Amino acid sequence: MTVTPPAHGSARHEAVMFTLSVVFLLILAGVIHRAVSLPSDDPEVRAMYAGLLALWPVFAVEAVFGALRKGPLRKAGPVYWRAFLILLLPPYRIARSHPVTGLVWFPRLGWVPTGKGTFDRLDRGFGTPMLFVAVLILPVLIIEYTKRDLVDSTPALQLALDIGTAVIWVAFALEFLVESSVAPKTGKYLKDKWLDAAIVILPMLEFIMTRLVDAAPLARLLRLGRAVNPEQLARMQRLYRLRGLMTKAWAAFLLLGGMNRILGQSPEKRLKVVSAKIADLEEELSTLTAEAAVLRAKIATTDADDAHHAAHPCG
Repeated sequence: MTVTPPAHGSARHEAVMFTLSVVFLLILAGVIHRAVSLPSDDPEVRAMYAGLLALWPVFAVEAVFGALRKGPLRKAGPVYWRAFLILLLPPYRIARSHPVTGLVWFPRLGWVPTGKGTFDRLDRGFGTPMLFVAVLILPVLIIEYTKRDLVDSTPALQLALDIGTAVIWVAFALEFLVESSVAPKTGKYLKDKWLDAAIVILPMLEFIMTRLVDAAPLARLLRLGRAVNPEQLARMQRLYRLRGLMTKAWAAFLLLGGMNRILGQSPEKRLKVVSAKIADLEEELSTLTAEAAVLRAKIATTDADDAHHAAHPCG
């Protein structure tokens, strides 16, 4: 069934919201990868938090309004679930399907349907940029783990490292958000891309852990007044250890993800991907062929009935 694209004004609205989604994602990357290395009262940190707080209501209002506008042909579950995800994390607004038509708007592509065709087109588009990001991963990790003292004593180098790490995270996050939204089978995509999901999610969890760990010095002070019991202090120590483990896990996943991107360009890897796509297409062709046979049989039966009624109008 052909779906009519929304009005031109709706495309302008989508362009604005797509841009705001990317801006929110960039600020969030700054908070996750830059704010943790600065004092909480630093003007740069306050500006990032202010940006997130200023943008969030825009996404919240639009998500609720969009859910209320759900078209009769759209299933309620996916529409409401996406609205909830946008309320929880506004970058999920990227690649949101229209609540009435189900089409998705992208820069330069315009309105396109979700599914295999759009997914393959976007996957090819991400190929070259993500290969560049994969190459960038190694020097960033080398500086992070072999020049730590130099980084700590050089603010400019710390800023460059934070920006590099944030750019890598934004690239993985943007690809993951877009492709998971248009994938023909979201569950299969998440299963295949679990490594990318870990690369996106772990830094956010680490940031939350960092905020919790920041409360530990206060807990020690309260301990002097017997306001905190030993069990609470033990939990704080576990938070420190868990945060360290998450940091190391993210670096390992990031390196693995980068190597997969680079090695994925080999002919052997490409052949495996192409073979899998051929198998999918053959399965789809078999399904369509069977459906076409059923439809032909129905049409033949209908034509025979019509011919019989025409020849014997009285029954």
